[in-house]
Amino acid sequence: MTTDTGRLPQVWITANGFTVGNVMNVHVQSNSFLGADRFRVSVVFDPTSYNVWEVDEIDVIINVCVDSVWQELIRGPVDKVEVDLGTTLLHVDGRDMTARLIEAQTQETFENQTASEVANTLASRRGLTPNVTPTTTLIGRNYGGDHARVTLNQYSSMTTEWDLLTKLAYTEGFDVWVDGQVLNFAPPLAAASPVVVRPTDCQSIRLDRALALSAGLNVTVKSWDCRAHASVSQIAGTGGDDSGQSFVLVKPNLTAWDAAQLAQRVYDQMSQNARVVTIEWPGEVDIKPRQGLQLTETNTDFDGQYVVTSIERALSFDRGFTETVQARVPSWMIS
Repeated sequence: MTTDTGRLPQVWITANGFTVGNVMNVHVQSNSFLGADRFRVSVVFDPTSYNVWEVDEIDVIINVCVDSVWQELIRGPVDKVEVDLGTTLLHVDGRDMTARLIEAQTQETFENQTASEVANTLASRRGLTPNVTPTTTLIGRNYGGDHARVTLNQYSSMTTEWDLLTKLAYTEGFDVWVDGQVLNFAPPLAAASPVVVRPTDCQSIRLDRALALSAGLNVTVKSWDCRAHASVSQIAGTGGDDSGQSFVLVKPNLTAWDAAQLAQRVYDQMSQNARVVTIEWPGEVDIKPRQGLQLTETNTDFDGQYVVTSIERALSFDRGFTETVQARVPSWMIS
């Protein structure tokens, strides 16, 4: 597979330990949206070796070699196998190891445990290596402190382990994601040593600005503090109540501090969409979601710092190894 730069990337794919031959296309989507990364592999259909794909549980590992260096791109279970007899191609769709947590349902309340203890337990249970930052607050209802948290299954008798982790991460102000076989549960990564990008580095670059969000954004959280017997209203944003877009969330049993933290988290998430940069360039394997990106030399007000939120990588005989990177602006850059 040849790219515009003349490199010859190689791909090595295994399914349950067996090397997959006659690979025609590979597509991998990586993201920072608290969802599973996805892959699609297309190979020439061979009835004599179809038994590899006939079993009910298939784990795939996709490795890519660029400039003589092999790196694992993604690994995880297969969700669907499709045979197209018209094109004689077999298509395989799957997700990364996050799928193990998404598919695992739970009714546990994990009483008298912290969020980090739950993360460690679930990682070990699903064969993942935990990379967990310790937390101290017990999950569930706390009657003796200055705040109240409810158990995650208060309104439902069942949830998934991934839903449980994402809710715990949201409460702690953490991020949660799976990288290879490692479950990460930690504060958001600092965008240190960002990748510097110039228009001359790219095959194409698109700059999108959401006018409503750029004009201003305010998030208001309203609640009732049961301990203080008082109503709570906290605002995070760029101005007063009449500045730009305004959103109101109503959540029960929050103190003023909890409401302020929630308003800030929602504001940070929404304001990322004010400016979006989409870049296409030759494929590589080093950049990951959550990494910093420094855009420069566009001679516009888009020049500045961004955070990578999604990456799509494709390998094919038609186009070689290509990549599309999407990055969003951090909230502190909103004017």
